[in-house]
Amino acid sequence: MSRTVTSQELYEEIEHGSVPMILDVRNQDEFAAWRVEGNKPVPTRNVPIWLAVEDIEALAKEIPDNTVVICAHGNGSDLLLDMLAAEGRKTRNLTGGTQAWAALLIAKELDCLPIGLVGWQIQRPAKACISYVIGVPGQGAIVVDPARFLDTYLELSQSQGMTIRHVIDTHVHADHVTGGPALAQLTGATYHVPIEDTGGKTPFPNEPLADGARLDLGDITIETLAIKMPGHTPGTTCVHVPGSLLLTGDTVFVRGVGRPDLTGKADELARELFHTVHDRLRPLDPATRVLPAHWSTDEEMGADGLVSTDLESVFTSLLMQEEDLTAFVEAIISSLPSAPDIYDTIRLVNSGQSATDEEIEILEIGKNQCAASTTT
Repeated sequence: MSRTVTSQELYEEIEHGSVPMILDVRNQDEFAAWRVEGNKPVPTRNVPIWLAVEDIEALAKEIPDNTVVICAHGNGSDLLLDMLAAEGRKTRNLTGGTQAWAALLIAKELDCLPIGLVGWQIQRPAKACISYVIGVPGQGAIVVDPARFLDTYLELSQSQGMTIRHVIDTHVHADHVTGGPALAQLTGATYHVPIEDTGGKTPFPNEPLADGARLDLGDITIETLAIKMPGHTPGTTCVHVPGSLLLTGDTVFVRGVGRPDLTGKADELARELFHTVHDRLRPLDPATRVLPAHWSTDEEMGADGLVSTDLESVFTSLLMQEEDLTAFVEAIISSLPSAPDIYDTIRLVNSGQSATDEEIEILEIGKNQCAASTTT
């Protein structure tokens, strides 16, 4: 048995149900903020390392062989392996700890694209965030809502001989730091983020997408349109491939809708969200595949591993059936938990405020809290 396991290997083992236990030896507050989770449940214990060392004999008896031990960077957990081995317990260390897990991206191929297009849904388990690569093999591609770890987007586009032509953030994110401007600069692509969300200007090149704008992917004529869908933020701009799919950002999720309070305009944006739902979404083909930018629980993943639904299913939810504006707004506002304090800072960073790598790592701790409701 290997002494170590990488983030990718751990994710695959969780997916296959072969991880007997995760032992997280970070402090209790760090564990409470977020933990290692895959797309299936796995038994997890939190025993701060000082307690684990203090009673190593008892701990060794309480965990099974092949348990994966986790700390923030993989150093303390590695030392604990030797102590557990001395007690006869064979365990493994997560290489790089939760910092490495935070950078893990999982690409799932999309099966709902028209002929001539290829694409992937790229899941980030640590944040329950989702981004996308869609393009024409040998020609152009778009990247939507990219994480700040860029290699996956470059590798996927290069695997199909595609040049990234457009990098799109559907809105100014509040829960994670975007890789959008950096990816656009690296590839020479045009970057798009709604100017309504950035305060009217950005310190980096930006061409906001107008409603109905067509995105050039190459010689093949395939409609790929920008569609304004305010509600989560004032400027949210999503991507629509007519008759096929809709990348909804944080506007509509598999369960529920995006919270409208992160810019301090909860009532106003909840009203905008009502009109987005009824005026922009309801007229679309009900078979349109809805692909959001987040998920909340592993129950939102289908058998194919994708986080997705369709518009017909969206409109069968109790919340989406509400046709009274006042009742809709009340239902949204009453469902809102307090937003994390760091969300205002993350929005500023995504609008161009500088931050160090260490500051960004701290800002990104914890899963997203972008949903206003999970009503089904």
